[in-house]
Amino acid sequence: MSHSIHPTNTFKDLLDSPEGLADRIAENLGCPVTIEDANHRIVSYSKHETNVDDARTATIMRRKVPEHVVNGLWKQGIMSHLFESKDPIVIDKISQIGLGNRIAISVRKNKEILGFIWAQTNDIDIEPKHLQLMKDAAQLVSHHLLRQQVKKRKTEENQKEFFWQLLTGTLRHKTEINRHAKRFNLSLQGQLCVAVFEFTEDMSQSVERHAYYLTETLHQTRVVTRLFDDNQLILLVRTDNMVDAAEVSQAFIRDFTQKMKERLGFEDMTAAFGLIYDSPESISDSYKQALKVLELKEEYPQDLGDIDSYQDLGVYQFINELSALQKRENYRNDSIEKIRSYDNKNNSMLLETLRIFLSQNSNVHKAAAHMHIHTNTLNYRLKRIKEIGNVDLKNPNQKTMLYLDLLIEENEREAL
Repeated sequence: MSHSIHPTNTFKDLLDSPEGLADRIAENLGCPVTIEDANHRIVSYSKHETNVDDARTATIMRRKVPEHVVNGLWKQGIMSHLFESKDPIVIDKISQIGLGNRIAISVRKNKEILGFIWAQTNDIDIEPKHLQLMKDAAQLVSHHLLRQQVKKRKTEENQKEFFWQLLTGTLRHKTEINRHAKRFNLSLQGQLCVAVFEFTEDMSQSVERHAYYLTETLHQTRVVTRLFDDNQLILLVRTDNMVDAAEVSQAFIRDFTQKMKERLGFEDMTAAFGLIYDSPESISDSYKQALKVLELKEEYPQDLGDIDSYQDLGVYQFINELSALQKRENYRNDSIEKIRSYDNKNNSMLLETLRIFLSQNSNVHKAAAHMHIHTNTLNYRLKRIKEIGNVDLKNPNQKTMLYLDLLIEENEREAL
């Protein structure tokens, strides 16, 4: 290679200019260079544009690395290596994501990742001096990104206060909410909801960093702001279209959960989100609903284990309130009491059969399969249930009441 490598002091006059630093690194290496922050947003890129690959072109156009490129780098183990090591790595061409040959290095302060430097090396023969240049450049870029991060953290602390005010309902007046949102450059237009990820393992700084990283790099929905509260990551997410807002929110939760498992081996986490509103005044309601989903998923893991949305809770939304109301009114369901009495005398399972039948949406085949019995056996039991409890299983009002009462009983038994 004909390019000579200049000593580190070549960069000294460029400490305040990451743009100039990207150009100088490119000049020394003889190839295009990109400097990114920790969330793959472009900080600067060199003007060297000869034989650039598709990944670099797309990154510059979007001002951020495309998600499919980031995903590909994780799958190849490259991002894990950059997160774990302070040394530069040489990357061979990855055609599937449009990436040419690269040298890459993480920019860091101790163990904290501040950003990355990528050099598209094309046909350059990589020598130790090139790797040393990348290490020198990473040290200098860290000074700029650290200054940037100090400003960002001050802003984030103030944002957290604002977010807590929204979550707790302290701020309810739309004009005041919009004034604060404008101050922090947060968009609260469109469809808003609160998503909560609850981690059952102890939260480490590494997990927090990766969780923040994911909220910034997943593209299908916009995370307006976020904060950690003990073992919960609380997000305010926004979509533009009410028609697919719930679908987008569920896709985001699935993607986030899956990537935490893939990249960190993090299995023990639960996710939930509240109703979607088109007004920021209702953010506190969405937060309470998300917490309610988490609470009920813990109480009813078999019935609600796959539920993420408050909307999908159905009658479970009101289960605790109905239970408290029944206690106050000294309520009892005579049909259930008659069937229970029969079960106790005859050592039968009619009440359990009724609960499963109703939970399977009155589908005989599904209920029989769930109980591992023949459909004829189930039909016989249903006939006895009708006779003993004076139950009309074709009456939707009666079926709904029976199902609710059985759920409430189960809830009270588990609470003992």
